[in-house]
Amino acid sequence: MTKEITLYDLHAHLLPAIDDGPRKIKETLEIIRISSEQGVDSILATPHRKDVSESYSVDHVEKLLCEVNDRASEYGYPTKVLLGMENHLDPDLPFDINEGRAIQMNHGKYILVEMPWSGRPDFLEDTLAEVQKMDLTPVIAHPERMELFQKDPLLLFDLVDKGMLTQITASSVFGKFGGKAMRFAEEIIKNNLGHILASDTHMATGSRRPDLLEGFKSVVRLCGADIGNMMVNDTPRAILESLDTNIPRGQKLSSSHATWNFLR
Repeated sequence: MTKEITLYDLHAHLLPAIDDGPRKIKETLEIIRISSEQGVDSILATPHRKDVSESYSVDHVEKLLCEVNDRASEYGYPTKVLLGMENHLDPDLPFDINEGRAIQMNHGKYILVEMPWSGRPDFLEDTLAEVQKMDLTPVIAHPERMELFQKDPLLLFDLVDKGMLTQITASSVFGKFGGKAMRFAEEIIKNNLGHILASDTHMATGSRRPDLLEGFKSVVRLCGADIGNMMVNDTPRAILESLDTNIPRGQKLSSSHATWNFLR
């Protein structure tokens, strides 16, 4: 049996009526309730930067976060909601960081970055390097589901080797995004290229419900308790506290696995 552990969920779309997450705060509170029952200490709300910048504002999101935490506290839910953002990679990202329109993870020295869903833009490496020059560490969102890494897994190794981290979706590990995405996630984790596990939840029920605990148990079965604990506790807690992480060096993925079935 898996030993009880405190979890930290660093990728979640749960703020109401901001992006493709819940429409009503009632569902937001249900996500928090479920997460509390799973042993999640903190959830990092990560609304899409594009949705916030085009339709709302960072001030609006911060006020909404306070309202969500106040309501959750009234219900007695122990899980805290902190603020981050899922920042799509484009050439304007460093500028938006400077202007306060791209939010770091808990306003610290790590920043969640989503690669383009298809293709490999020529600005990719330069933009990420520019972010690193700002004394920030990019955390690459769900690489196991991204076409550019499935086509070129050595790119993932190269980015990690340059000091970046990765976030694996919990449900990828137990097959919710298909068998090939699951096997790619397994390869990433086994080669020390997967650093944190997060739910990437979008709803309280259904296919995108909060399932970090289930993903954690799958990682423990796959690689043991030490790796599982690192991915849901040690490393995410360090990220929230803007501390350095202690992770083993990654290994190159086998070139024989260079082609993977892409499933968003």
